[in-house]
Parts: sequence; C-alpha cells; structure tokens
Amino acid sequence: MGELHEWVHLDAIQALVHHATAIVTAIFLFAVTARLITYLIPDGYAKKIVIIIDDVILLAVFGLAGYRLLNYLWVRPHMESTPEEMAEVSQPASAPDREPAASDTSAALAQCRALGKTSDELHQCLEEKSARAQKALEQASAKMLTDMKALDKVGSAKIGARKSFEAAQQAFLQYREAECRWLGTTAARAVAEEVYQACTADLASARAARIQAILK
Repeated sequence: MGELHEWVHLDAIQALVHHATAIVTAIFLFAVTARLITYLIPDGYAKKIVIIIDDVILLAVFGLAGYRLLNYLWVRPHMESTPEEMAEVSQPASAPDREPAASDTSAALAQCRALGKTSDELHQCLEEKSARAQKALEQASAKMLTDMKALDKVGSAKIGARKSFEAAQQAFLQYREAECRWLGTTAARAVAEEVYQACTADLASARAARIQAILK
C-alpha cells in the first residue's frame, strides 16, 4: 500500500471522482429543469430569462467544482507545511548544549542545599540522607532476600532466585561505588565529597524504591 501511494495520488483520484460525480448530478438536474421549463413555461421573455438563469447556475456549479478541485490538487499542498517543517517551527530555539553538572542532577544535594546554610549543616544533612537511604535499601533487600529464599523452597533450588538477587545486589553496589566516585571526580574539589555522598543516597533510594515496587 505504501508503494502504491508513492506512484498514485489516491487522494487526488478520490477528489476527482467526487467532483465528477457532483458535476454529472448537477448536469442531470439542470437538464431535467430545462426540459420542464420548455414544457411548462410559454414562449416569451420569461422563458428566456429562466433558461438563462438555469445556464448561469450550471456554469457557476462547474466553476465552483473546478475551483475546489484546483484548490485541492495545487493550492492546498503548497500552502500546507510538511510534518518536518511543522516540527522545525514548533521547536523553540535551543540553548547552547551544556552537560549538566553532577551537582545539578542530585535530588539529595539540592534538598540539603536548600535546608543547610553552612557547610557543616550541608554535610550533616547529606550524612543523614545517606544513612536513611542505606537503611531503607538494607530493609528492602532483606525482605526481598526472604521472598527469594521462599521462592526457591516452593519451586526448586535450581531456580536460583536467592543467588540471582544476591548477584544483582552485588552488581548494584559495585556500580554505585564506581558511579559516585566518577561523579565526585567530575565535580569541583571543594564539593567532590558532597557530590559523592549525595550520589550514594540518591542511588540507594532509587534501588530501595525499585525493590519495594517489586515486592508489592
């Protein structure tokens, strides 16, 4: 069907058929009207005027049909924008590309900066958030580990649910350490430790939330 659209303008054919049908119908109706005028109205000026009006209306129908067909086939395609053009117009001018800093993407760091006015308060806030996130992660992991052990007992030890979860947790902890150390190195030296702590808190919270969602 897609190849047919590339070679044949199906919409144009449909429009042509529609307008041709309308014209044929108009010709038939006005021919019948002219025949009735010939038989019903006596010869004279009145009859000539009615016939002229009938012809004018018929010509107007022809003109309107031709105009609409021309508008459909030529004017409208040139007036309408293509989807690509519309997308370009609708997109606002983009600002120069800038990689967001690690300190800009951390929810924990942003929250602690909003609450803490001094450096000591900021460090204390981050430590508390990191501790709470780690506790939540440990509790969720313990609950999931219990469920995985029960799954192995109900099914078969060959399922390896407990081992799979433990491997996933170990991989996550390794990833978190590497990711947060890397983000710390990309930040300014004065805030490197803050970025590291915030990163570990953010990832621990996200991991705990994901495990809790699976448990539900």
